[in-house]
Amino acid sequence: MELIEIDGDYLEGGGQIIRTAMSLSAITKKPIKIINIRAKRPNPGLQAQHLTACKAVRSICRGTLEGAELGSKDLIFNPGEIVGGKYEFNIGTAGSVCLVAQTILPILFHAEKESNVRIIGGTHVMKAPSYDYFENIFMRAIITMGAKIKSKIIKPGYYPRGGGEIEIEAEPSKFNGKTEWEKENIVRVLIRVSNLPLSIAIREKKIFVQNEIENVKIYEEKGDIGNALLAWQDYRGSYALGEKGKRAEQVAQEALDELKKESNSDVDKHLADQLLLYAALANGKTELVTSEITDHFHTNAEIIKKFIKREIKIENNKVTIE
Repeated sequence: MELIEIDGDYLEGGGQIIRTAMSLSAITKKPIKIINIRAKRPNPGLQAQHLTACKAVRSICRGTLEGAELGSKDLIFNPGEIVGGKYEFNIGTAGSVCLVAQTILPILFHAEKESNVRIIGGTHVMKAPSYDYFENIFMRAIITMGAKIKSKIIKPGYYPRGGGEIEIEAEPSKFNGKTEWEKENIVRVLIRVSNLPLSIAIREKKIFVQNEIENVKIYEEKGDIGNALLAWQDYRGSYALGEKGKRAEQVAQEALDELKKESNSDVDKHLADQLLLYAALANGKTELVTSEITDHFHTNAEIIKKFIKREIKIENNKVTIE
């Protein structure tokens, strides 16, 4: 079968190109060649998280993978048969466990038996969905589309050490499109503090309470130093990560401000991107309104079209997959 060649420098030019291409290659059994991997990034080529995701896909579908090494700017993947079962993947850094999970999940849903997967790395890191976002927003959304999945966090892992662990159980699943997105008026907040004074979480909670948001849970943990919070309403969420020198009040306010920007959406701008692959694989039409069509979204849409012949219409911030 002829290779599908993909330019990793296209539009947004990030790791999403690798993840989507590997997932769909495994599902459609179409071999791929990716060139110019992450060429626009300060540290181009495959980094630990991308490499782990690629090797995980190869393991699950028993394929062959060329160019699978740190810093590699080109790779060739030839998929085999998808095999569900028990797997463990260790990123070895604070690379995002959630991004690795989002790479392999669509494949596991196409396996013939259920799978149990443990992933070790960063659970709450920059430029990636936190585990709390993954569980409370992303997972909830795909479950309504047909996914049979459970997950739990075993241990949180923050930048720079990582070492966090999550466990996922996924069963073979059939997906249906979704055009109605349930809405309620409750905003929920989850705050984590690890090996830091509890007062940081209390100060963050105060910002939400002052804005009439009372449903706030605090998790005090032991382990590496870290602080993360998620504010969400329905399928719209905002994740913020505490940083050294950044006031707790600022962290909470940033999350609150970001959530307000999503007030007229069915799904937030990040979830719209993450659901696109599932909508393209689903039976029937999916329709959603988001706050912004990002370069990330456009990039993902173009990669998907190389594998699946579905029409993806974008009109202002409304997306229709038919």
